[in-house]
Amino acid sequence: MSSSSSVRKANIVTEGLAFGESPRWHDGRLWLCNWGTGEIVAMAEDGNSEVMLTVPAVLPYSIDWLPDGRLL
Repeated sequence: MSSSSSVRKANIVTEGLAFGESPRWHDGRLWLCNWGTGEIVAMAEDGNSEVMLTVPAVLPYSIDWLPDGRLL
């Protein structure tokens, strides 16, 4: 591979997830389900994250938004 090749490196954006799944980009943040903890997490571009909802679930779940912006 020549030094002029355009290669993008993967970056770790968060750690400590039990089982992160279903990533979605919405309103400038990365949202994901952390199945192992029952949390829906939103991450800002600077890496700060916030637990938006904790759901007592035993089955896998996913997230989406209604047309009015509410989390589904």
